[in-house]
Amino acid sequence: MAGDIRQKERAIVTLSSTIASMTNGSAAAANATASFDARAAGNFEDDRGARFEWTVQWATVTGITAGTVVGELYLLPKLDGTNAPDIDTTSGSSRLPYSTLVGVFEATKAPTASTNARFISNIVAFDPLLFDAYIKNISGQTTAVNSTLKAVGVQDQYT
Repeated sequence: MAGDIRQKERAIVTLSSTIASMTNGSAAAANATASFDARAAGNFEDDRGARFEWTVQWATVTGITAGTVVGELYLLPKLDGTNAPDIDTTSGSSRLPYSTLVGVFEATKAPTASTNARFISNIVAFDPLLFDAYIKNISGQTTAVNSTLKAVGVQDQYT
């Protein structure tokens, strides 16, 4: 008997609610609260993709207008389950492997200073691995402390 394959949402996972303040060009680890774990028994087990939400604010928003890409999202795989690739998180000149760039966060309107702004990623496909999530601030301004990164996975469901 034939069935249908449909998509099914998963629970929202907070990867971090304590991302450090970042100057422009700086990257910060974004999985202080939970890892992005797509392995068997992980928090994204059997998921086919996910969307990410970055909630952040700036004390100064000069130059951040509608259409400005304010952040980049990286998922660094830990192929052996422990070690991520080498990166440089030097303040103002961070470098992460381009091959691990999975999405961007774009301002659809100019944010208001000292007010939370929420940005959503494209749908991100991933392998069944353990990842370190990183956000790189490219907004031109310094972010406030305690920005958050959340993810929600999508599964296929046979009915």
